[in-house]
Amino acid sequence: MRFFSWNLDFLGFSASFLCAIHCLAIPVLLSLGLLGGAGWLETPLLEWGLVITAIIIGSWAIGKGFFKDHRRLSPVIWALVGFSILAISRFLEHDLEHFATAVGGFSIAFAHYENWKFSRCKVMPTVKQV
Repeated sequence: MRFFSWNLDFLGFSASFLCAIHCLAIPVLLSLGLLGGAGWLETPLLEWGLVITAIIIGSWAIGKGFFKDHRRLSPVIWALVGFSILAISRFLEHDLEHFATAVGGFSIAFAHYENWKFSRCKVMPTVKQV
């Protein structure tokens, strides 16, 4: 099974994973002075843009996988947990915000991985006809 192809789950996984890494690394790098002129990386507009993009790609990819391929709730639940954590993180204290956003990003990345795995297996639940 090949995961690294240009599909929505790969893009969603990559974006969510990089977002989580960004949320963990940016505060450390800014505090060390390594990104002194890159304060724009922490602007609310950029962060909301990343969150909204993650929700759009995630909803599209995981919804498509659920309805067309596998009908398993696990990726949907992981994505909803991740989206909820991302939404809640916007209203937390600055230090907690970065940690919560990273957890939400990793949750969404895991949802994309599971969605990809289940979509590739093509295991559909059997439906009894009446």
